[in-house]
Amino acid sequence: MKLLCSAPSPYSRMVRIMVRYLELDVEELNTNPLDNGDTLLSANPLGQIPCLFLNDGAALYDSEVICRYLDATYAKSQLFGEPGLDWHAQCQFSLLKGLIDSAVKLRQEQMREEEGVRSAFWTSRFEEALLRGIRELERQGAGSSDRINARSMALVCLLDYMDYRHPALEWRNLAPALTLWFEEVRELPIFRETRPDIVC
Repeated sequence: MKLLCSAPSPYSRMVRIMVRYLELDVEELNTNPLDNGDTLLSANPLGQIPCLFLNDGAALYDSEVICRYLDATYAKSQLFGEPGLDWHAQCQFSLLKGLIDSAVKLRQEQMREEEGVRSAFWTSRFEEALLRGIRELERQGAGSSDRINARSMALVCLLDYMDYRHPALEWRNLAPALTLWFEEVRELPIFRETRPDIVC
């Protein structure tokens, strides 16, 4: 299999982490989606990464779709859990996805500053959503388990991306328990080898 991905992308990283956890043979191809390359656009009309080419040539895109495929195919759905068995866990994963979306959108607003079109309203809204979300994850005890699953993978992606792109938000001040968990788990090879500053 081949994966079109980009190291700074938390969406790409989620897939890259799962690939390593499952010890799959996947070739990672560093791809800038803004280049509008033919390979990416022919597989995903949205022009977004990650995009996974299966061994039969078919393509899957959207990080959650790819991860659920890998989980169902190679891990008997143990990483996400069976739908309907734990709605609270499913809701927490949705919260994590939304926070990653907010972090990426905040980064996009920051990039628009160079064009003179950055929105103070949306910048503030994304920042507030991130801080509320971190407080909620701390309240839920999101980092209280040693088990590696889809939620813990997404959580590491979120927190590392916050450090990488939004250090000024200082999320650790809001989540002491989450900080302790993060500082330990982020040193596992599947996380250390896929940090945003390491090219895929």
